[in-house]
Amino acid sequence: MEKLRRHALDLRNFDLRGAFNHDPQRAEKLSLSFGDWRIDFSRQKINDETLALLREYAEKTDLPRWVAALFSGETLNHTEKRAALHTALRQQEEGASFARREILRDVRGAQQAMKTLSERLRCGALLGASGKPVKTVVNLGIGGSSLGPQLVCDALLRADDFDVRFVSNLDAEDLERALLGLDRETTLLIVASKTFKTEETLTNARAALDWLQADGGNKQELLNRHFVAVTASDEAAKAFGIAPENILPLWDWVGGRYSLWSAVGITIAIQSGWQTFVDLLAGAAAMDKHFHETPIAHNAPIMLALIDWWNTCFAQIGERIVVPYAFGLRLLPAYLQQLLMESNGKRIDWDGNDLHKTAGARSAVSVWGGIGTDSQHAFFQWLHQGSHRANIEFIVPTRYRGQSQRVGLLAHALAQPQALMCGHDCDFEIDTANATDEDIARAARVCPGNRASTMLLLPDLNAWHLGALLALYEHRAFIEGVLYRVNPFDQFGVELGKALACPLHNALERNTTLADADAVTQAQLLYVQRFRK
Repeated sequence: MEKLRRHALDLRNFDLRGAFNHDPQRAEKLSLSFGDWRIDFSRQKINDETLALLREYAEKTDLPRWVAALFSGETLNHTEKRAALHTALRQQEEGASFARREILRDVRGAQQAMKTLSERLRCGALLGASGKPVKTVVNLGIGGSSLGPQLVCDALLRADDFDVRFVSNLDAEDLERALLGLDRETTLLIVASKTFKTEETLTNARAALDWLQADGGNKQELLNRHFVAVTASDEAAKAFGIAPENILPLWDWVGGRYSLWSAVGITIAIQSGWQTFVDLLAGAAAMDKHFHETPIAHNAPIMLALIDWWNTCFAQIGERIVVPYAFGLRLLPAYLQQLLMESNGKRIDWDGNDLHKTAGARSAVSVWGGIGTDSQHAFFQWLHQGSHRANIEFIVPTRYRGQSQRVGLLAHALAQPQALMCGHDCDFEIDTANATDEDIARAARVCPGNRASTMLLLPDLNAWHLGALLALYEHRAFIEGVLYRVNPFDQFGVELGKALACPLHNALERNTTLADADAVTQAQLLYVQRFRK
């Protein structure tokens, strides 16, 4: 760590333009490949010595052992005493050692059930209570039970795909909009909840059942024909009224933000076909293999995680911004917020130390973003001329729908990192004491440049490449957790607000006060009670 701190001081005035002028081979030396991907981090404020020190630290931290532990099923989620075996969900080779054999057997059984259900739906063989074939599926879930599958469905959507919709928010309007114009007789509800206790999901499920019953009909028959559950709690799903044969399994070793590879991804298979889901799994499995077997210097998830960690802890860059130049990836920033910030947004390390009180320690940075070119007309002004330090990541599929328009989009995607690095009129200095209006106008146009970025170039945005991309981010999050020395697989902070909401819910229902609430909450409660009806 001390070597890296001293090195960071040496690089505090690092100039990207000068670095490229000094080393014409920099772009080739500071890039990686994964198959036919190009992963270019030459516009990061690092040099050969930085990479050598990061690799040295990775060896000292024994990152390869952590990678092996992930795939062998060790209990990496130590606070909840669980393994993190999401890679088993996409394992393709029966004889591989990625997970215990009995787990692979369970996964294969779940996948067969998913295949059967999705194919019955797509060919019109699944009938509702009135005997009409199901034509629309509405997924009820939140967090990992919605973000991942919705991202994939949105990214891979084609005009002739099966109609799949997503509802996650507790606000009734989310469900109302999803159900707008749908036929009750031809709609299937999928309730995705690991515990089958999630308030948002179950509230929406009960409201959806009421919607189904609006025209009459036997409640249990409607549940039997129009509801499917994806859960690790069969008994809770059965208590809700869902037929046992309509329950797809989850397991406690599947974290919510990794669950799109499980039966939670049934919506992907329904919308785009079983082979598409298989291709998604295959792409992720290829990235798993790369992550598991590739030496540190050429390992894309490890090297990108090391650079992310360097930016956070040593370069003092506090923002990570993801900008995909593909409309199909418009939901990726929201997906990554959960993956990265829920995984590594922690204050306590493995040993119970408070990271805010530990010298040199940091927790994960904030992650946000948007799609190009829309973002160029929004927050790119802040990127080019703002005073905050940010690290920008561009994701660019080179072959992707609308070939004639794609050329223009690719030109913008290549131009933005160049503009961030080179800037405009960088050497202009204004003498404010004697400045003319022309001087002030010119100063306002200066873009200082020297802004760090990474470029991920993919040949295509199909299911295989999308699967590999999402697995890349998963493994980066895991390695960053190891580097931060936090558990990336628990999320106790999520529970606090839920626990506090329960007594407030009761007070609102009964129109009473809440004796043990703080003064501010009490005042807000009274205000809400005054106007809520």
